[in-house]
Amino acid sequence: MREKHLRHAVCIALFLSLVGLGLVVPCQSSAQGSKDMDTLKVGSTLPLNLGMGVETKKMLEVIVPNFNQAGGITVKGKKVAVDLIIYDDKYSAEAGRAAVERLIYQDKVRHIICQIGSAPIVAGLSIAEQEKVLTLAGGASAKIVSPGNKYTFGTSTTRTSIPPLWLMAKRIFPKATTVVFISPDDETGKARAAEEKKVAEANGVKVLDVLYYARDTVDFSSIAARAKGLSPDVISYPGAVAGTQFGLQMKAMHAVGFRGGQISAITPQMEEISAVASKEAMEGLLCKIPETDVPQPSALAVSVKQEYMKKYGTWSEASLTWIPAWYAFIEAIKKTDSADPGVIADFMATKGLQWDMPNGKAMLVKRPDLKNTQYTDTCSEQSYGQIKDGKLTFAGKVSLDDVVGSCEKVFGGAWK
Repeated sequence: MREKHLRHAVCIALFLSLVGLGLVVPCQSSAQGSKDMDTLKVGSTLPLNLGMGVETKKMLEVIVPNFNQAGGITVKGKKVAVDLIIYDDKYSAEAGRAAVERLIYQDKVRHIICQIGSAPIVAGLSIAEQEKVLTLAGGASAKIVSPGNKYTFGTSTTRTSIPPLWLMAKRIFPKATTVVFISPDDETGKARAAEEKKVAEANGVKVLDVLYYARDTVDFSSIAARAKGLSPDVISYPGAVAGTQFGLQMKAMHAVGFRGGQISAITPQMEEISAVASKEAMEGLLCKIPETDVPQPSALAVSVKQEYMKKYGTWSEASLTWIPAWYAFIEAIKKTDSADPGVIADFMATKGLQWDMPNGKAMLVKRPDLKNTQYTDTCSEQSYGQIKDGKLTFAGKVSLDDVVGSCEKVFGGAWK
């Protein structure tokens, strides 16, 4: 009897130690499809009030189950399946903080991935850092890659995609010398506008003004009139969402008679914007194009698109900007053979990381311009398109090395 109690105590101690790492060993009687596999709880918060949040959730609900069905990942000789828990952060600081608290304190997750909005990310950042939770996030705020962060990494290209965008913009609009920004009045919009202003001016284009709007704006007529009155050569939309609201912005600019160039660092959701904006309003927009739509997509891009369409019947690329964290996370576990947040964070910060994702090759970079000399942010190769006659067509590509070089040129310092 004493020996039985001792074995029971040892099992409990082992279980609690695994919970501390975010690893939970399933009971044999309830393992079902995960027999002989441990379970790693991973959290995410997404703006489920916005299309990009919904689409990111839908994509994760394709790739994570497929990953588990393919055998998961091996950590220290043991197969591990991922249990992904997603909460709605409503793209707000208050809801974002509450969602992060729930993930950490109620669900006991030690890893958070694929968040989108700066406001919810920044709001939950201090809690995640305090509790030593590894966070691989999107967002545009420089606070995400602050040198004071030990467990937080920027794994989307929101802070590094503007220099290569303007490399392409100078090719497409070589005579442009002035620009007006139309940007949301929040953490993301202000961060994006500030960064893009620096990049545009480094490329010889003067920013005439930044016109801010509330996130829930649907009538852009007055903002469009103000922008048109400044007579810019091009309009850019830092921090815009990819769907209906973006279409309404272009519709308003066309309605006031603007016929100059248009630039956006996002991949537009063509079905949504086409529902509210005419072909003429969208004509000539320079923007991101997903790797799934380039002339020779990678095998991973093709596979992800096929799996998504198999589940949902239609295709949306809206999530591709926000899911790199998943691929970085899995690659980091492979490199470290560990699920320990501290081990992974130390490796990523000091050694860096390179990984493949549907949108191409990516790597962690340093941010000396932000006084962060450890690997903290992400660059990836970039593909661009232009809307012509209502269709997004391939316009060109910037290699990973050239992306890093363009960032170093604008912001300064050595990033590799």
